[in-house]
Amino acid sequence: MRSAWLVLLLASTASADVAVLEPAPAPSPVGPTNTMPSPEELKAIQTLVEEHDELRPQLQIDGGLSVIGPAYEHPITKHLAVHLEAFVFGTYFLPWFDAGEDVKGFGAGVRPTWFARASGRGLYVAPYFRVVGVDDESIPSPSGIGFTTGAFVGWAVGLGKRLDLRVGAGAQYIHFHADGPGGERISSSTPFVGLDAVIGYRL
Repeated sequence: MRSAWLVLLLASTASADVAVLEPAPAPSPVGPTNTMPSPEELKAIQTLVEEHDELRPQLQIDGGLSVIGPAYEHPITKHLAVHLEAFVFGTYFLPWFDAGEDVKGFGAGVRPTWFARASGRGLYVAPYFRVVGVDDESIPSPSGIGFTTGAFVGWAVGLGKRLDLRVGAGAQYIHFHADGPGGERISSSTPFVGLDAVIGYRL
């Protein structure tokens, strides 16, 4: 009887399905790959970093076509800053083009600047207005008064974490009157090309 049960047990075992074990997949290699980011990816990363930067107050040197002097710029909104400046002024270039008289002097001005990027780098647009005291010979002793107004479009680049350089061009209108040689009255009122160059240090 026992041998009969043993025969039946062996027969059922032989007829059962046999599971086939498959080898486990090899683990993927762990560690850095040699794939370098594409130029498009690098540009996207740079743009993302700049967008997370923000405008900062700046101490500046304004060195445009007709002025050079110190300025202070302060952010007003995310994309707008206003700077106040004092400068030495000159129209040495007007006689070269028969566009007006050569005078010199000093003055002050205001300049709002709109930046396309919140970082303050990249495209910018800057209208301005300046008031000047002028003379045909003396910078510190003006014999007349004038103003200049205009606008620049340019590009700002970072020369480091805190240093910015802006270079642009545009148009301006120059108007002044002063005492000339022999006490005669000289004046100029003319549109002219505008050139912009500003170096700024972020505070």
